[in-house]
Amino acid sequence: MGWLKLKEAGMKDGYIRKLMGYYKTYEELFCDENFKLFNTGLKTMLEKARNIDISKKMDLYYKNRIRIISANDREYPEKLKKIIDYPLFLYVKGKSLNEFINTDDRIRKNIAVVGTRRATKFGKSSCERIVKELLYYNVNLISGLAEGIDTIALTVAVEKEGNAVAVVGSGLDRVYPYENKILWEKISGNGILISEYPLGTEPLKWNFPKRNRIIAGLADGIIIAESFKSGGSLITAELGFSMDKEIFAIPGFINYPSFEGCNNLIKENKAKLITCAEDVAQEFLWDINKEKSKISKLNEEEKLLFCHLYEETGLEELMEKVKNKIPLNRILSILMSLKVKGLIIETGTAKYVRLI
Repeated sequence: MGWLKLKEAGMKDGYIRKLMGYYKTYEELFCDENFKLFNTGLKTMLEKARNIDISKKMDLYYKNRIRIISANDREYPEKLKKIIDYPLFLYVKGKSLNEFINTDDRIRKNIAVVGTRRATKFGKSSCERIVKELLYYNVNLISGLAEGIDTIALTVAVEKEGNAVAVVGSGLDRVYPYENKILWEKISGNGILISEYPLGTEPLKWNFPKRNRIIAGLADGIIIAESFKSGGSLITAELGFSMDKEIFAIPGFINYPSFEGCNNLIKENKAKLITCAEDVAQEFLWDINKEKSKISKLNEEEKLLFCHLYEETGLEELMEKVKNKIPLNRILSILMSLKVKGLIIETGTAKYVRLI
């Protein structure tokens, strides 16, 4: 990891970025034919970097199971290179980025879900429902691991064994918020934790707006689940908009300040209004018929219950609707069957709604 020596020597990111653009490997800098072209100041800096010993530091990362990926490494996502000030190094814990982040523009299933830390009950339930639906399309769920919407989206992805990618604003040894420690550990084991900050970096407030460009850069589409008119998630939306990403927003009550940001994005034609994952699927031309084919395989009792769940329905109301068609003692087992098949979700205490 020679490039890291330049950072340790105090070279500015802009200079390192230029050198990375000209040379594929760190060693190329010291070839006689290249080195002799540099000015005296750069030569001095390079000599200083070459004499720095980072072996102990690298051992620390190895012990913490953290990989350092430079912008010139194969695992570094090309999507991020489109950002003007793309991060020089990514500190990654978990699975391979190449395994999770789709680079084929024909697939486009990297979906970011972001929103306010102060989520309302309505915002939470809307986010949960849409993320659960998205996971049936086998998306890579990207978020920021902040409180509120980010935590909700990633928690659903982890619980449903989906592909969870969390981009954080601190070193990977600084869990923030601390209440997310268990979620943090689960993602680092079965998903991916990403930071551009080295170990020991505290979660300073200005780190979070900056990390939003990584979320936007990795994503093919960005969903704003709930946001105040000047919420931090709008930074992600604006960045994504400038990168020609697909932007989506969940609409909210007009008298809820926490949805003013979402409603404004829709009103200003910067985001497409969505109420379900199928709205996103249609935009990306995902195979919707594949999911709908599940319905044709249902038995008559399952189809009947499924048809009655076009809107959120409580168990007692559902039992009343089908009491003369399905034995009441079978309803719960049928509902469980529909849940296992991924056709309905339980939205609250004994309340259900279909996903398709």
